[in-house]
Amino acid sequence: MKIYVHTTERQERGWMMMCDASLQGLQAKRHMLVDSDACAFAYILEAADAFVYVIMPKEVWGAIKEALRTSEPVFLVGNDATIELEGIHEEVAYLIENIAGNANYGEEMEQAVTAFFA
Repeated sequence: MKIYVHTTERQERGWMMMCDASLQGLQAKRHMLVDSDACAFAYILEAADAFVYVIMPKEVWGAIKEALRTSEPVFLVGNDATIELEGIHEEVAYLIENIAGNANYGEEMEQAVTAFFA
């Protein structure tokens, strides 16, 4: 299952990533992947019997970049709950470093990440 972040908002307690989904029963997994086809980052949430991928397209990378710069926490806000995306700073930093100059992620993803986060 995939959940798509559609907007972000900076609030007092950190960055809020908004989605139109139920988050009941989901927990932060502290791990991220890359969706090269969609040119997006994917944070993994864990349900009792499955993984849920929180897709973060290029349109919300500005919030991620700012959260990295300021070390502010990042939260996923759904229809019925809010989950802190624990470990997102370390995971994104690792992915950015790994993607730079690495054709395994696809040319479009490599170029987009390198240009945006340089």
